[in-house]
Amino acid sequence: MKPTATLRPGQTLAKPVLNKNGMVMLGAGTQLTDKYIERLRTLGITDIYVEEDASSRTQGAESSPAIASHASASQERPNRKRNSAASKKAVDEAFARLIGNPLIRQQLSVPMLGDRFVRIYQTLLKELSDHRFIKDRLTLLHMKDPMLFEHTLNVATLSAIIGFAKQYSIEPLHDLIVSALLFDIGMTQLPDELLTKKGRLTDYDRGLIERHTVEGYQMLVHRSDLPGAAAICALQHHERYDGSGYPSGLSRSNIHEFAQIIALADTYDALVSRRHHRSSYTKRDAVEFLLGSGDRMFDLSLVKLFVGHISIYPVGSRVVLNSGQTAVITSVDSSLVQRPIVKIIREGDGRPVTSPYEIDLRAQFDLVIVDTAL
Repeated sequence: MKPTATLRPGQTLAKPVLNKNGMVMLGAGTQLTDKYIERLRTLGITDIYVEEDASSRTQGAESSPAIASHASASQERPNRKRNSAASKKAVDEAFARLIGNPLIRQQLSVPMLGDRFVRIYQTLLKELSDHRFIKDRLTLLHMKDPMLFEHTLNVATLSAIIGFAKQYSIEPLHDLIVSALLFDIGMTQLPDELLTKKGRLTDYDRGLIERHTVEGYQMLVHRSDLPGAAAICALQHHERYDGSGYPSGLSRSNIHEFAQIIALADTYDALVSRRHHRSSYTKRDAVEFLLGSGDRMFDLSLVKLFVGHISIYPVGSRVVLNSGQTAVITSVDSSLVQRPIVKIIREGDGRPVTSPYEIDLRAQFDLVIVDTAL
């Protein structure tokens, strides 16, 4: 056990630090920073176990919690190697899946752009799949939380679609995709328990989470093999159009355009994806949220561009209406993607429709899509 007064940055916890309610504040294996140490002292925590202390114990002290933690950490090392290999394989498979998947075009609500977008996006991804640093960071992200890794890939695809819609040339599109693949890399520095925590976050939890933007920036800013925008996006992707974001409270054009794009894609995918602490939003509700946040959280013109190009209901997909009816998407208006034209194939009572008929949801405001159907 080490007095907190003698702690140094870089030391590693051998045993979790708990608050008075028994909740984990910092998990075993967390590397101490100046901020963590200062916070521990502020909370009145006088002693903690660090790995170097556990290793210095004598063999006769086998019942010591610190030694048990250290032994556990030693036993986990082979597991970590196995986890690393599994995560590396998952990253390779994810790149292969994206590079070889023509269905990506279905995420575009403007079909005529689909083939060209897929060709350009997959060419850039193939180039980036050979980038050692990017793949290593994504492997760490997958080891930290597979859901967070999948979220990052989704954000990269959505960001690329927005860049494509803005008619970026190849070079800025490349830089945007790199930035999107690495925007959340600072999350690898957070305690595991915090990423999967359910329930309300404390002010201390929020402080740790907000720190990931600075951590990500510091991990990327000195890399000569990355575009400069990557570090900036890691730092700024939680800034907001009205200045209400963090870490610096930047607003409007003071936020890098790539960071604004990634922030929008990040928020949308977070809303429509299941999280450890909540279920997912419907795509319709997510779009409504983004439109309602225009010129507050995000530039409204960017939101409209995003909503106009992201296909939340691909043509041919099946959906369920609030009336209980099952329908097939037949046409999508890019200016109102959440209210497409649908063809009813099954009535609300389950009866199949012998002569399917169309309903334009832009004019039928009492009907909304509530779910997708198989």
